[in-house]
Amino acid sequence: MPFPLNDITRSMIEKHFRRRNLAWDEAYFLNVLATSEKKHDVYCAVLALRDCGTLQAVPALKEKLHFPMMDVQATALLTIAHIARAAETPLYAAMLLDPAYRQKGYATWAIRDAADARAIDAVLEYFTRNLGKLKSGKLYNATLPDGVEYLQRHVETDKRIPDFFRAIESIWPKLAEGERKEIVKRAEWFRHLSPDATVAG
Repeated sequence: MPFPLNDITRSMIEKHFRRRNLAWDEAYFLNVLATSEKKHDVYCAVLALRDCGTLQAVPALKEKLHFPMMDVQATALLTIAHIARAAETPLYAAMLLDPAYRQKGYATWAIRDAADARAIDAVLEYFTRNLGKLKSGKLYNATLPDGVEYLQRHVETDKRIPDFFRAIESIWPKLAEGERKEIVKRAEWFRHLSPDATVAG
């Protein structure tokens, strides 16, 4: 199960709402989202819906994607991905390209975990837009390994993806060592490259 709610997080949520007649169900946490603007109320409710939310919670979660707390923006998208899976692929793609949504690492995480092929255009466009940062080693938001892992699944069906992968190979030494290691581990295309050297292995 993607993005599961662990016991520590559940205990934190229960403690937060302990004096507010907590009922661990979707209706309770949707009511929190509808009636409270307190950051930690919203954050805890978004996390809890990962455990008890259904597709009925998705509209309320979408309303929190631009909430003025970065943790809420990030977890709202992951909770949607957990609940809706590929059905909300257009949303994950839109968030990746939306300048107002700054949690790009979470957008690519949602895409990698839940999106179908409809996100290919957005992923390729995002990295094309940021190719200069990739070449200069200045794209620090951890999007590339998730994006590459997602694209690897579609490399046989979209001829643009091999072209993009070759572009990544051409700037391999510019990437952070940690990213190189993740890409080699996750994507078959790059297995011939050394994660800790500038030449092919």
